[in-house]
Amino acid sequence: MSFHLSSQNSKSLVAAVIPCRNRRVITKRFLEFFNQQTYRNLRVVIVDANSSDGTQDILLSSFPNVDLVSTDDDSYWTASTNRGIEFALAEGCDYILTINDDSYVNPSYVENLLSLAQDNHLCILASRIDFFKAPGLIWSLGSYSDWGTRDLFGLSYHATWEDSIPSHLMCEEFWEITAAPGNGVLIHKSVFETIGLYDEVNTPHYHADSEFVMRAQLSGIKAYVSPKIVVYNDCPLPGESLSPSEPRFQNRVQQFFYTFFHKKSHLTLWPRIFVISKYCPPKQKIKAYIKGVLIFALEPVISKMKLRVKKVLPSKKSLKRIFSRVTNKFIFVLWR
Repeated sequence: MSFHLSSQNSKSLVAAVIPCRNRRVITKRFLEFFNQQTYRNLRVVIVDANSSDGTQDILLSSFPNVDLVSTDDDSYWTASTNRGIEFALAEGCDYILTINDDSYVNPSYVENLLSLAQDNHLCILASRIDFFKAPGLIWSLGSYSDWGTRDLFGLSYHATWEDSIPSHLMCEEFWEITAAPGNGVLIHKSVFETIGLYDEVNTPHYHADSEFVMRAQLSGIKAYVSPKIVVYNDCPLPGESLSPSEPRFQNRVQQFFYTFFHKKSHLTLWPRIFVISKYCPPKQKIKAYIKGVLIFALEPVISKMKLRVKKVLPSKKSLKRIFSRVTNKFIFVLWR
């Protein structure tokens, strides 16, 4: 797919779409950094899902140039992002940048990303994502689907230091990818005109970003990632525990249904089933359903069962001692 690109990047209107809910401090910090962007023809669209912590008050008082779009409590990442995109396209924006409010980017970030996309006629260009707490430690360089395993939404080069990635890759300005996380992705308006918005019915919160890129590829629109243009993601480092965000449950049945069927749970099963049904190669579908859905869902139960069995069964050292005693007694009986 191709489209006409102006040689003057400054003429293109870019809209950064940022969904948020009840993260007043985080959202404020992001805007303070992001307002330093060197690219001036830039709109910032904050989509607030009915925050109750005063987020909207801070936005209106401290950031009057920000476009504020309000949605309801039931608008998770996908619906909130879509409302922001609809607003931006109606305002005549040429590009949409999806980015999260818990990120940090350098002042020239938008300018560099846009220049690379326009110079090379790239409709979808994703950023490299590093851990904010450890610059150079990569969170992702695009994503992938390994259909024969439970790893349907794998992060490419996750938890890999940049100097460990093959030098011939890091020397490239960009390379093609099959999917990408939605944090730091520049998308030309023609993509939305061709394939529509993110799928808020089948992927209401998680994996909508990957599904969007997969859908674009079916329409002949390629996606790319740049290893040189970086978004810093403020998330736990490998080995650090996540902050608790799930509600407390009265019983295990309630926890089970939230874990695998609530749209805000990162373990919810329907997006996995939907993506397999629509994008998995036919010959690998049965294996993908078994490993990517069934075993994926049963894995926590299997892990708990293994722990219980380990507690009941004697350890290797105990077995060796028992075997040694039995052997010694047997030898003693034979010698008598």
